[in-house]
Parts: sequence; structure tokens; C-alpha cells
Amino acid sequence: MKFSFKKPEEVKKKILIVEDEPMSIMVIKKILAPYQFQLVIAVNGLDAVEKFEKQKADLVIMDLYLPEMDGFEASKRIKSISIDTPIIVISTTDIPEDELKKDIGIDYLLKKPLNIKKFQDFIHMLLLA
Repeated sequence: MKFSFKKPEEVKKKILIVEDEPMSIMVIKKILAPYQFQLVIAVNGLDAVEKFEKQKADLVIMDLYLPEMDGFEASKRIKSISIDTPIIVISTTDIPEDELKKDIGIDYLLKKPLNIKKFQDFIHMLLLA
């Protein structure tokens, strides 16, 4: 008698997208669609922290200027829960990346309008390497 075992499905990487602009969410989802990630959407910082506490993500994509709790505070709180989870900020901010890294613990800053190639490079480096 022969037994065949199926390999367990590869666990999908989870990305928490924190963005209050529907158009930006749509653009990020479209860029990430080919990768088959599990996407969780939060529309403000408070929602992001609550969702991150419940369902840890492998990566957080964060806007800084959000209602209820901004991305600055949300990033700090997420890093206090999991220092190892990378946070990519996509924002129009003029604050230097080094300052954001030091003050709120983010890992990378991408300026809007989004450079899609650079964004994809970060995704590959952080989740697919």
C-alpha cells in the first residue's frame, strides 16, 4: 500500500497596510497582487495597532498622516509589540528618513508619489529573499 503525503501549503506572508486613502490602498493592492500575500487593511493608526496585536504581520506598510492615531504613534506602538517586524512608510513627509528611523523606529521611507520599482525591491528584500 502506497501513501502519498501532500506538502502543506506554503504559509502566505501577511502584510498590514495602514492607509486612509482608498486610491492609495488600491494602488498598493495592485502592486502586491502578483505576490499572493495575505493583505490586512487598517484605515487609521488605532485600527492598525489593534489589528497588529490580533494578527501579527510580517510587514507593515504605513502612512504617517492618518485620522484617530497618526502613523508616527502607530509605528512606535507596533515596534513596541514586535521590534523585528519591518515598517515601510509611504508618505509625503519632509522629515528625513534617519530622523524617522531614530524617533519612531521605522525601517524604510518611500516618498509619494510611490516609486514602484523601489517598493517592489523592498518587498523582495524583506519577504521573498
